[in-house]
Amino acid sequence: MAKKRGSKVLKEEVKIERMEAKELKTLESLKKEVEKESLTHPLTRITRADVVRSIIGALIGTVGHFAFFYGAELAGKISLTRATVLYLMSLLVCFFFMYYSGFRKVKEIRIFRFIPMRVAVVYAISILVVLVTLFVFGIVNVKTPPVEMYKVVSTTLLLAVLGASTADILGKE
Repeated sequence: MAKKRGSKVLKEEVKIERMEAKELKTLESLKKEVEKESLTHPLTRITRADVVRSIIGALIGTVGHFAFFYGAELAGKISLTRATVLYLMSLLVCFFFMYYSGFRKVKEIRIFRFIPMRVAVVYAISILVVLVTLFVFGIVNVKTPPVEMYKVVSTTLLLAVLGASTADILGKE
């Protein structure tokens, strides 16, 4: 009887060890999954590839169908207030498009307490691309009055922001 009891105990111990081994494997797989999830997300920092993608996207948005010619024509007909509204609208479109389109997760690194860094970079790149494009095509130059340059950029900026934002969110994760 003592042998039977000993073998029963041994069988129970083996069962418990097997269950513990299964639980250990489950815990290890959960640990690996948590580690994978906690790795730095590619959008937590802005890389050279992000900048290049934004430049290309903004250039396509600006030069596509030569829309900047129409923007330059329209700039002569709008007020400074409307130009400022276009700048703000472009910034809002950039923000909402990138953060609420749902294509990619973006970690919110904020500057000035309310503008995410990624949006600020894409927006600034878009403005620079518009200025360079307008300069290359001879629409603005160093003698262009600042108010006119402000208005011309405002009328083309929305297209550049859309292109740059799209390129940014569709980029490789």
